Amino acid sequence: MSSSTSALKQLPRDIASVVSHGQTYIFFINEHHELAYLVTSSGDSKIYEHHVVSVTNGVDNNPRPPRAKCGTVAAVAWDGQGDHEIRIYYIVAEDGDCSKRGYVQEVAYNLANKWELGNLGYDEAGRHWVDSDASLSACALVWPDKADLKVFASGKDDRGNLKLTKFFFDYAEEQWVKDIIPNRW
Repeated sequence: MSSSTSALKQLPRDIASVVSHGQTYIFFINEHHELAYLVTSSGDSKIYEHHVVSVTNGVDNNPRPPRAKCGTVAAVAWDGQGDHEIRIYYIVAEDGDCSKRGYVQEVAYNLANKWELGNLGYDEAGRHWVDSDASLSACALVWPDKADLKVFASGKDDRGNLKLTKFFFDYAEEQWVKDIIPNRW
């Protein structure tokens, strides 16, 4: 952990911020291609502490930072069922090369499990691929028993046409699905 004056060696390409449990979080991909964040100790504090997200990968219990080769990041937070939840979305580049396409990966946080890889992007067969220059945005509609999460990605299709893609968790299918938003702009 370090102070905000020494946390950034270079400006991140993208940042995403949320307020959770009275604290402000600012997420970004650092110069080591790690998912990192600055967090206040209280809601009105001007002092930010630097952290790197570490997750367990399900194979062993050794926490490690997820590798994010490209700098795009989105985040959403909500309070639910006695806990506070944070989701971060970022792009993992194919073969570690940011000039290639990538897939959207989710990292989840709650008090019970701390940081862990989320469902979106976890299984290789269910990965949703996006353009190498995609940008991300996320939102949540929270119900008493669940949260409807949506992640939006901009980019181009295989023929070079502009597109917007919406990813959402389908509770009936128990998986993330995608929907192309028609080009109406």
